[in-house]
Amino acid sequence: MTVLVVGAGITGLSAAHELAAAGIATLLVEASERLGGKVRTERADGFLVEAGPDSFISYRPAAIELCRELGLGEALIRPSEPRTVQVRTGGRFVPLPEGIGLLLPTRLRPFVTSPMFSPLEKLRIGLDLVLPRARDEGDVAVGPFLRRRLGGPLVERLAGPLIGGVYGTPIDQLSLDAVVPQLRAAERDHRSLILAGLAQGRARASAGSVGGGIGGAAGGRAGANSTGANGTGSPFVTLAGGTGQLVEALAGSLGRSSSVTLRTRTRVTGLERRGGRSIVRLESADRSGEWIEPEAVILAAPAPVAADLLDGIAPATAAQLRAIPHGSSGVVSLAYRLEQFARPPAGHGFLVAETEPLTISACTLSSLKWAGRAPEGTVLLRAFIGSKGSEQERLLAAPDELLVAAARRDLAATLGVRGEPILSRVTRLPGAMPHYTVGHLERVAAAVAGLAGTPDLVLAGAAYRGVGIPDCIAQGRAAARRVVQGRAET
Repeated sequence: MTVLVVGAGITGLSAAHELAAAGIATLLVEASERLGGKVRTERADGFLVEAGPDSFISYRPAAIELCRELGLGEALIRPSEPRTVQVRTGGRFVPLPEGIGLLLPTRLRPFVTSPMFSPLEKLRIGLDLVLPRARDEGDVAVGPFLRRRLGGPLVERLAGPLIGGVYGTPIDQLSLDAVVPQLRAAERDHRSLILAGLAQGRARASAGSVGGGIGGAAGGRAGANSTGANGTGSPFVTLAGGTGQLVEALAGSLGRSSSVTLRTRTRVTGLERRGGRSIVRLESADRSGEWIEPEAVILAAPAPVAADLLDGIAPATAAQLRAIPHGSSGVVSLAYRLEQFARPPAGHGFLVAETEPLTISACTLSSLKWAGRAPEGTVLLRAFIGSKGSEQERLLAAPDELLVAAARRDLAATLGVRGEPILSRVTRLPGAMPHYTVGHLERVAAAVAGLAGTPDLVLAGAAYRGVGIPDCIAQGRAAARRVVQGRAET
């Protein structure tokens, strides 16, 4: 008997890797012609261009552990120095205060002296020190929660770009419990978010460690970017050959496994139940209408695809999956000669405050952030366009040259870069970014509960419990272990 894994993104590849390690016959099918899903690295003219995520967080160990299993431990690299990040607000760049744990200050002095907020705005943020705990028991949106405790300016200039940008979701819709449950725990345990952040900073300093900080559950720019935060150490890591190096290593390992069959350009077009088992129909160019009877099925495809397959056998689960909204995003990678900049660029990049009149939401200076990304004398940039409004939505559906033109305008206005880029690449992710809106965990729990009568069907992927590379790897491997355990119990 064979376990079927549907979808060869990083989740499905990780599930197949775990099954192969257990010696279980596995069929991994992928509808497209390439592996890796959103994770893709291109090498062109001496540049290393990331189409999707450029890194992953180290304090969620699943990705690092998998890299080491695959012999990539020596290829893991940290960001280059200086590790500065800025925020574009009020038409100028303001450095992210040192010691920001991806949202809250872990050191008081840099935050108090930061020019990011006016004295009056700092007083409003300081009101958090005396505010009582909330009495909310159900899930709430991150934006209102933080606005109540810390005021609007912090939400617009820090929380929105840092957390909302990860999920491509307006922060006033983003689920507190699904994305940053640490904030609720911080309020419960310390009453004040600022006191909680400072306590964590002291604990981290005494332990000599570099964690994610309160508010770090978002995992950096997991869907497309990871600017990181200013400080003494970075929680972000990547591979010398880009994140695509992990996909290549997984594909190579699976290709060498005698228990795994990998088929691309193969779609699952039917899923039925007969005699308590799943019957699956596959369609490919050379095999039309092929039916198989797998021992178990891991649905690692996007949630909308999984919903279509489950309509006939688990309609309640399908409905819950469709209730998870998805948005679009785009990445514009541009390379320039160093002399095309009005002043030499520095740091790792910048975030864009919600109130700024720019199309892009962030920019990573890839070749300054990571070694080996561009030839000497050139700079590689990545600009991000999310579906934060109708203008961005229209632009994401427009031809590539319009996205490039929009990114070039914003980069000229902010970084002073002039002239034609020597390389440009556009990546679109239409409807591919799951939005963790309020009530997300309840929807996921209901979706899983709807499969209680079909234990051989397992869900895994970015739409459920984390969008970052480590989250997806952990979900894929956990799904495989569940299948292995189920086989042992029967």
